[in-house]
Amino acid sequence: MEVLVDMRNWLRVAIRGPVKAALETALPDEKSRAAYQMFDGSTSAEQVRVACKMSPNAVVALASRCTSLGLMEPTVEKKSIRLFDLSDFGLLASTASSKSGANE
Repeated sequence: MEVLVDMRNWLRVAIRGPVKAALETALPDEKSRAAYQMFDGSTSAEQVRVACKMSPNAVVALASRCTSLGLMEPTVEKKSIRLFDLSDFGLLASTASSKSGANE
């Protein structure tokens, strides 16, 4: 079991760069990043659409694109769930501003 934990930790380090690059490419602006972050498995596409002020087609396109890139996966309930937390990669506007405020 200890070997598996060690392998998992090294894998996380190894894929961090490529995953961040894929997230930045798929989510080029704050609106798409906010929408992606909301797809936590408990939020519906309609709730994401309203909160992020996006069209229904844009939300579906975002979820489809992220699923095909391996950044999201569909659930049994036909909801999309994100596989990565953008705050872990410093890709949320609120995360970046709170971090800079903490350094001052």
